[in-house]
Amino acid sequence: MEKGIKRTLIYEGKVISMNVDDVILDDGTKAKREFVLHNGGVCIAMKDSDGRFFMVRQYRYVQGKEMYEFCAGKIEAGEDPDKAILREAEEEIGYRAINVRKLGQIIPTCAYSSEHIHLYYGEKGERVGQNLDYDERLEANKFTFEEIKEMIRNGEIDDAKTIAIMYHMEMEGLNA
Repeated sequence: MEKGIKRTLIYEGKVISMNVDDVILDDGTKAKREFVLHNGGVCIAMKDSDGRFFMVRQYRYVQGKEMYEFCAGKIEAGEDPDKAILREAEEEIGYRAINVRKLGQIIPTCAYSSEHIHLYYGEKGERVGQNLDYDERLEANKFTFEEIKEMIRNGEIDDAKTIAIMYHMEMEGLNA
């Protein structure tokens, strides 16, 4: 176990804050821990009535490329993840999510970030129209489960949350 004794805020932004903590290790040694605090996120594999899954394609600045991902977004401070995923599905895909089922969660970078991403499966409900944030530029597409698996195999999809949901769906028989 490690015990935090002092926190220094380095940066506070809209999505993350960056901190450096002074800690004491179990043997009394002092050390520093640099990390990012993040409210967490949600991600959903939403299936259409034709058996295909909605994915969004968007340019990811940090990666320097367009990426295919399942619909996802950040959790607002104090927001319930089960409500956040319904909001994100409507905003990004333009449909209400129905028959929603939580598949689990992942910690994408345990060494330096507090982020947890809650993973969901759902089905397409009523059309409500996209309602993107002012700085979002994305396009919704649909693919079969097998097409998505092939995109992962060939490196076209390398997004961890999307790969994790595919694993959960395969294990739970939600791939048909």
